[in-house]
Amino acid sequence: MKGRNLKRFHPIGRESIRGRFVPGVRRSIGKPFFRKKRSSHPVPPKPLIKLIGPADLVTLLNFICGVLAVMASVNGGDSLRLAMILILMGIVFDGLDGPVARRFGSSHNFGIWLDSLADAVTFCIAPAILVYNMFKVPSSSGDAIPLLMNILVVSTSLSMAVLGILRLARFSLSMHRWKDFIGLPTPAMAMLVVALSSLQMWSVRLGWDIEGLTSEYSYIVPAALLVISWAMVSDVLFRKYRGRIVVISGFFVLVEMFSLLFGVQEPVIG
Repeated sequence: MKGRNLKRFHPIGRESIRGRFVPGVRRSIGKPFFRKKRSSHPVPPKPLIKLIGPADLVTLLNFICGVLAVMASVNGGDSLRLAMILILMGIVFDGLDGPVARRFGSSHNFGIWLDSLADAVTFCIAPAILVYNMFKVPSSSGDAIPLLMNILVVSTSLSMAVLGILRLARFSLSMHRWKDFIGLPTPAMAMLVVALSSLQMWSVRLGWDIEGLTSEYSYIVPAALLVISWAMVSDVLFRKYRGRIVVISGFFVLVEMFSLLFGVQEPVIG
């Protein structure tokens, strides 16, 4: 093989005459190598109705709970208790979409991104607004303590929202390939927000006098959540529990929901 026609051939395992090598392509010596041209007509996307499965409908219920929790948190007052209940309902729906997907099947990539978007609203945005409206204090001119308290509350809310979304983005990028969770899962963080916030409400309801928890400036819960929120973007492995432990966790979520629904009449707002 001599002359210019030699440039058309691509030996196996060696560089071509022009110095370019395409890995993974096997051609016999003596046969011309041609690159496959891409189609100029893109494949149209599937209709949305064909992408949504039963598991995605459960995920949408999680998203709806998150949106309603945001609305309730913005209203403040007794609506904060409703926001906590809605966040817990979102946790229940988030735990159900996996078994439903395994039972009925789902569009894999579509379901992953839809689940992350729903989790961002229910477990990141809604808890952040809840903490802000529950623990902020009226600011007064010339007093540094309310200012410092509000800085702590704003920092905690931003930390939970931003770090939670970053954790969801990393989780979606890994395409669920890890056996364990890397970083604290956002549903667990949201559950801690509801648990600690309701603890403050119960403490006031029972008449406990705890400095930093039931006092005028309730800084213990925001400070604790600010520290815990960084666990969402850490490289610490959190084991995925299944079976009996999941059932027990679901039972405690239901108990917390009923305690918020019937136990506490009025939340205490800072």
